[in-house]
Formats: sequence, structure tokens, C-alpha cells
Amino acid sequence: MYETKGITAKNLAEAWEKACILIMKEGHTRYVQAPEYQIETKDIPLMIKVSEPFSKPRLSDKANTTRELADDYTKKFLHGSGKENENSFDYTYYSRLRCYPDCKVRAFLPSITDSEEELAEEIKKISSEGKCVVQRIDQVEKAINILKKDPTRRTVVMHTWIPFRDLMKFGPKREDSSSPCVLLFYPQLVDEKLHMFVVMKTNDLYNAWPENAFAFTSLQKYMADELGVGTGTYTHFSVSMHVYKDMFEEVRKKFNL
Repeated sequence: MYETKGITAKNLAEAWEKACILIMKEGHTRYVQAPEYQIETKDIPLMIKVSEPFSKPRLSDKANTTRELADDYTKKFLHGSGKENENSFDYTYYSRLRCYPDCKVRAFLPSITDSEEELAEEIKKISSEGKCVVQRIDQVEKAINILKKDPTRRTVVMHTWIPFRDLMKFGPKREDSSSPCVLLFYPQLVDEKLHMFVVMKTNDLYNAWPENAFAFTSLQKYMADELGVGTGTYTHFSVSMHVYKDMFEEVRKKFNL
């Protein structure tokens, strides 16, 4: 049955191993027919809660990665590679999170639900030329500054989604491109500890999760250090947590399933 599952663990390594076993035993058989690949998966909506994300080991010895690779991935995630335009995708998490292209005009539009003409008139009231004014936003820096001013703030959300582009999968500019798998980061400062909540639309559990979680908790630590507080729990939810069929045999061997 296709239903949301949840696991708890002390550290990231334990969480990943538990998740791999769970999804191989209880994952729903789901066929993906994307333009770039067609393959069967084991798939479930999965929430993973890690109580001590910085306790060792942070990487399982069964994972197909190393600390060096995870550190490199984390550095690019937090600070960029300096060569974003050379990325195989037309975005990076760094560019979406720390250089997010937002429109200053849109930010001050009222709730317009009528015609395009009326929307254009409202835009002219804000922008004399009636055009969007794009500004790059470092959401991480803004989030840190907000929490410094008001540690009780519950509405600090950092996201990667650009609806006009990311919902246009079959448009002319999206035929050979992807949308971000990670959707939002939701830090919560409670009792002098920064807890991090992450939501992903899809997540390759076996191949990608170890480095994803390593980097995302590193963001949690980076923000906590900037705020002068400790780190709390890490909660990671993917609507489609999956293992691809070409990895089934390898996963079964590693976990004696």
C-alpha cells in the first residue's frame, strides 16, 4: 500500500541504513516514465527524524560515497562552485538558495486574481515602466538576520521553487532540463537550538541521500554557528523517496535482504 512511513534514528548513518531496509521491504512498486529515463522504482513518502545529526558516523560505511566527496558536495552546496554555468543542470541548489532570482515588483503586488490587463495596471503603480525588477536574494543570509533579530520567529522558510519555470515541464525550455528535488528548508530556533526541517519532492535514497543529508545538516550547523546556538534535530521528508530498480540487487546484498 502506498502510504507515508516514518523512521527515527540517532545519526545520519543509522537513518540511511534503516530507510534502505524499509523501502526495500515496504516500498511501493512505481514506474517512472520521464523523458530522460524510464525505470521501475520502490517508492514511498518517507519522513526521517534524526535526533543527533552530528553524532558519528555521519556517513554509513555501506554508502557509495566518501567523506571527501561529501565535504566537496557540501562546499558547493553552501558556497557555490564558482562555475555554476558549467553545471550539467541549468541550476544548482546554491544558485536557487543563495542567489534566488526574485521580483521586487511581485513582492508588493496585492492579491490580484483578475485579468492580465488589471494585473498590468497594478504593476505600473509600483514600477513606472511596468516591468519586473529582478534581484538576487541570499535566503540563508536573510534567514540568519531575521532569527538574530527575532529568535522566536516561526515563519523563516527558504525555498528553491520557481513556479513559472518548474511547473512548465513540457515547455520549450524544459524538454531537457530538471526542477530542483529539494523544495524547502525550514529552520526552527527552540530552546537555544536550531532544528532543521527539509522537504523534497523526490529523493534517490540509495545514491543521493547520504550526501544530501550531510550537506543539509551542514547548512543547519552553519546557521547555528552564525546565530551562536547549538544544533537540534534534523527532519527530512521526501514525498517520493525511492530506490531505482538497477540498484535493487546491490542494496539487497549490502543489507542481506
